[in-house]
Amino acid sequence: MANRNFSSPNTHQVQADTDKFVDLSHMGPPPGQAPYPGGPPPPQQQYGGPGGPQGGPGGPGGPPPAPVGNVGGYKQLLQQAIQEKGLHNFYPPNSPALDHIANRATQQVAQLAQTWRISTEIASDIVKLALYDVILYIDDSGSMQFEENGERIDDLKLILSRVAYATSLFDEDGIQVRFMNSTDQGNGIRSEQQVNEMIGRTRFCGLTPMGRELQNKILGPLVLQNARNGSLRKPILVITITDGQPTGESSSDLAKIIKNASDELSRNPRYGKGALAFQFAQVGNDLKAREFLSKLDEEPTIGDIIDCTSNYEVEADEMSRANPPVQLSPELWLIKLLLGSIDSSYDSKDEKSNAPRPPPQGGYGGPPQQGGYGQPPYGQQQGGYGGPPPGQGGYGGPPPQQGGYGQPPYGQQQGGYGGPPPGQGQGQYGKPAQGGPGGYPGQQGGYGGGAPPPPRY
Repeated sequence: MANRNFSSPNTHQVQADTDKFVDLSHMGPPPGQAPYPGGPPPPQQQYGGPGGPQGGPGGPGGPPPAPVGNVGGYKQLLQQAIQEKGLHNFYPPNSPALDHIANRATQQVAQLAQTWRISTEIASDIVKLALYDVILYIDDSGSMQFEENGERIDDLKLILSRVAYATSLFDEDGIQVRFMNSTDQGNGIRSEQQVNEMIGRTRFCGLTPMGRELQNKILGPLVLQNARNGSLRKPILVITITDGQPTGESSSDLAKIIKNASDELSRNPRYGKGALAFQFAQVGNDLKAREFLSKLDEEPTIGDIIDCTSNYEVEADEMSRANPPVQLSPELWLIKLLLGSIDSSYDSKDEKSNAPRPPPQGGYGGPPQQGGYGQPPYGQQQGGYGGPPPGQGGYGGPPPQQGGYGQPPYGQQQGGYGGPPPGQGQGQYGKPAQGGPGGYPGQQGGYGGGAPPPPRY
């Protein structure tokens, strides 16, 4: 990934993504125009197309979706995230914070969409980051420098600069940065330049004390202490970027530390379990690291608050094996990295969940039956991140009969990222998975779902 240019995508590698998103930034490709290599797909499979199914918002018999740029539409998106992740203690009904975020969102989303060359609709999901305080937790161990000719550090710099750019757009007080070994701290970081300066003075050496220093530098002083004294203003999203599994400590320590912190917040009536979320992103090609993160991703006691994302090459390779092949752009990979732990439909770990799931479908993010993060590539399993199961739908293929990743059957879900235009009944990548009974009216999935989610705009 070190050779990838996130701001100026390599034409040969991600031409399909460029074709798909340049026009979709406004209203989608013209009718009949092929956004895929090899010919036009059926209208149901327009990648990133707006709209919804029959009977739902945007479809016949349902209310029209809120337009992109509509303040009310952004509030709906934020309310959906609050309901899914149980953030009501931070953002009660009619919270003025939501109005503040929504009023600023149009300009921020447009800026992100233009910079990353993605559709405004997809960029709109990043607004959810504004609900969180973001902490970047960086692996500065020696293996980052000495393995793979130092390319892991190059990858780290690319990821950090883009993550810092996106998160600082929506986190007004800036993000925080902590390292596993270095005592250097970044507070109130608001630009890529500030992050790059920190990395430039970092000495990569030592072990990977991932769990111990997560507790000592982040969970203890920045999360739990503030929760105990009632000064935790926003839920916390910890984004860890690492190349390996923990060293110098038990491999089970990290999961225990995360669980203990989550349990303490769950017992605190002022905050609750939704106060903390974790994203783990791998750089490099270490197979043991991938296996470790895959196991962590599937840990039943903490799996609903974490997500793990494989490195870009692995994710892109899995999607390239789809039929027809799909080129995953670095920008879309970054969106998955940013939202995987706070938007359940971007989280590819749910294949081992006990929740009922629909049969295999096609489309981007179709529900896996076995694989997913760290599992065999497409063609050796059912489903997996970004790939439809063999013989089912997919890009340019016949539409599935039920919803996409974790979605309810035809006619019960809304359109959106990777979904069909109005009148078609497929699900979408980028919306919450189907939940159980309970939850809040008009909401689905996450911490106890119920009815379908509000309109996708």
